[in-house]
Amino acid sequence: MCHRRSIDCSKNCYLGLHLGSLSLHGVIVDSELKVIFESLVHYDVDLPEFGTKTGVIEDAAYDEFLCNPVMYVKALDILIESLVSQGADMHSVVSIGGAAQHHGSVYWSDIGLRRLCNLNPIFRLHEQLTNQAFELTRSPTWRDFSTDEQVREMEFAVGGAAEMAAITGSRAYARYTGPQIRKVFRKCPEHYERTSRISLHTSFLASLLIGGVAAINHTDGSGMNLLDIRKKTWSKKCLDACAPDLARRLMRPIKPSRLQGRIANYYVQRWNFRPDCMVGAFIGSKNSEMAGLPGLTDYLMLSLDTSDAIVLPLKIAPVINEGHVLVHPTRPDEYMGMLCFRNGSVVRNAICEEVANGCWESFNQMLDDTPMGNNGNVAIHFRDREIIPIAQGTMRWDADVDPMTQESLRGLPRFEAPEIEARAVIEGQIMHHFSVASEMGFTSDEDTKVIVVGSDAKNTRILQIVADVFNTRVYQRNGPEASLLGSAFRARYAFYEHRECACNCRPCRSWDRNSKLSYDEFFKVPDGLTLAAEPTPGCVQIYQPLLGRCAQMCRVLASKQ
Repeated sequence: MCHRRSIDCSKNCYLGLHLGSLSLHGVIVDSELKVIFESLVHYDVDLPEFGTKTGVIEDAAYDEFLCNPVMYVKALDILIESLVSQGADMHSVVSIGGAAQHHGSVYWSDIGLRRLCNLNPIFRLHEQLTNQAFELTRSPTWRDFSTDEQVREMEFAVGGAAEMAAITGSRAYARYTGPQIRKVFRKCPEHYERTSRISLHTSFLASLLIGGVAAINHTDGSGMNLLDIRKKTWSKKCLDACAPDLARRLMRPIKPSRLQGRIANYYVQRWNFRPDCMVGAFIGSKNSEMAGLPGLTDYLMLSLDTSDAIVLPLKIAPVINEGHVLVHPTRPDEYMGMLCFRNGSVVRNAICEEVANGCWESFNQMLDDTPMGNNGNVAIHFRDREIIPIAQGTMRWDADVDPMTQESLRGLPRFEAPEIEARAVIEGQIMHHFSVASEMGFTSDEDTKVIVVGSDAKNTRILQIVADVFNTRVYQRNGPEASLLGSAFRARYAFYEHRECACNCRPCRSWDRNSKLSYDEFFKVPDGLTLAAEPTPGCVQIYQPLLGRCAQMCRVLASKQ
């Protein structure tokens, strides 16, 4: 062992960021990972000049969900200013971890790169990175599904959907970054030609912090239909199917454990960050939620948020026809499976507004007043085009609807009571999620945990329905939102891995290689889970037949596309 003085980390703080669909959220945690400062910038409320509703520009086409990257730039400026105004000492922040919504892309101009690399601390961020910094000021977010044509072109070019899934972990999806880039190349060739670099929202946020273009990492790159998830390099076949000279614009992908660099001098001079503050590789929201659950093995994570998702760890990368296989954010050579559902909390909030005037207390009382199974009344609400299956519309069946009749194709216009509508939307969503997960091979036993995270994870009535439909115990994650917690955890581990274990003297070079703790081993803390709901006796007998009817309703909606 070397004789260097041990590092005192007790005063260190770590910054976790999450650039979400609706807001930019940040927390500062201390050395014990306790939140000491927190700030939230809501795009619609705090940045009205960008004209967004639910985080996207209102005047876009029905299948386009776009945003101006300058909005995110200004949000970061406001968030840091808010943390400082609360009394946060940014000089104590030694490492920054981050997460952002998946798939969204940003197109840098030459002017933007020059300004990014030469930020002036006298001016605010958004005063320098203006519209001129980006080739597209209406760039796609993960909710955009306007690229069906590009999906077909890319799958045909690589040899079909199965070949695309074998290479990239999933067949081509309209909201994935590859088809989005191809649409820009096809529809706006002059803008694509002038684009110097393309960032995902994750690497874009990291770029703002390091004052240079951050690389895309393997975890987030596996949500683009461009990365070979086994070789962990860009697939030439997929790049060629997407757009010309794309590898240069994307740069070489890096491991999610790599550092992007040190924080830019701009933040040192303007906000008193320390010059050696590390910026890690930022990852997608759902990846970060998984990073917030270190040490767990037999579990399924259900995210109830703007979009719902089911995430589970995988030892190997299977080839699947539906859903996504991504590179694991914290376990080298492992993977994670993800099933995304577009119609999440936006639909739940809309039905709550319709039946309870937006009052969740009244809505929850309606759930209490209706029986498990809702007397056979089931509703599927795909207000936006769903991902699995590809379908859009609303379908309601009561217990008397025969799937073999014409009535089943039309469904019911409404249920007779608002409390029936309330339970129908929640049960319909959860049964749909369970059905898709079961088709993907999910099974559970008495040791399996369903961990619910996201904005609706604190609603105990919804969690009880999850427990009954999945027929397993349901747990909540304590503390801040899971994606933020994952960001803070990864910031803390980055400091351990790259600073505390980074001595290069001869004794330490051999000793550290064998003794460095893995991500899961490092966080020797209680798992932070609280039992929230257990299955109600008799739930299997009630939901088993309803699951089949739910699947039939989804197929009816899909057949109408």
